[in-house]
Amino acid sequence: MESQRLTSVQWYQQMAKATEVVGRPDFFSVLVNALGTLAPIHAATLYLYPHDGLPTALFERDDEGHLRPDGSVKQYLSGFYLLDPFYGISVENVVSGCYHLPDIAPDHFERSEYYLAFYQHGRIGDELNYILQISPGFTIAVSLISGEKFSEESLQQFKLISPWILALLDKHWEGVGGEALSGMFENIFARKIHAALNSFGCSVLSQRECRITQLILKGHSTKSLADRLAISEDTVKSHRKNAYNKLNINSQSELFALFIHSISQARDVYFKDPLENYKGLDN
Repeated sequence: MESQRLTSVQWYQQMAKATEVVGRPDFFSVLVNALGTLAPIHAATLYLYPHDGLPTALFERDDEGHLRPDGSVKQYLSGFYLLDPFYGISVENVVSGCYHLPDIAPDHFERSEYYLAFYQHGRIGDELNYILQISPGFTIAVSLISGEKFSEESLQQFKLISPWILALLDKHWEGVGGEALSGMFENIFARKIHAALNSFGCSVLSQRECRITQLILKGHSTKSLADRLAISEDTVKSHRKNAYNKLNINSQSELFALFIHSISQARDVYFKDPLENYKGLDN
């Protein structure tokens, strides 16, 4: 009881500090320190997601607990973010709130190449995000990562304080209009990388095969695909087999590698499939 009371006191003290620094450069650092009184946070990143451009990591805390402005998260921002369930619900205009990974990830997500590359390889035990729709076409996401599973008590606390956290984030970003944000992302690479997933395979595959391939990249299982597309699992398997044959691959890991590699070599995917002129594919 005493430890719970102490945590509560620490929480209110830290949140008072976070409220005082809203609008200042050290706001995110102070906010993460406050959230860390509820559960151990091994890494935290503040993402700005434009819905039609390349996301930016505005702040990132490294493994030693230090906070750096303009954090890189280079591998994630190189294109892998397109396969992130949190990014997916953010740009689909999900209602602002606190979201836990198991609640939004597709079934069998732990078997996906994205999970293996980022969660398992990075020894990430759990993740939750505070997601705020700050203006039409732009989302803020505060990613909180733990090396172990968050306890049910901690998850309840994180969700309980969600209105408070979202209000602080909204206040911090007040006055940042859509035009100002758009100006941050007017570059060819941003639009190129965002368009890649939506057009991937369209020059080689049928429309249904394209859709199934894109959802496989996002971690959906055969059952999940069948439910989402309202077709049988056998039909999904048939389309997947045909797609893999056309792409000269045999597994999800090879599909994942092909996606990332084709993006890196593509010159123009505004309206084109990155595989259209991909030299590593025999059409």
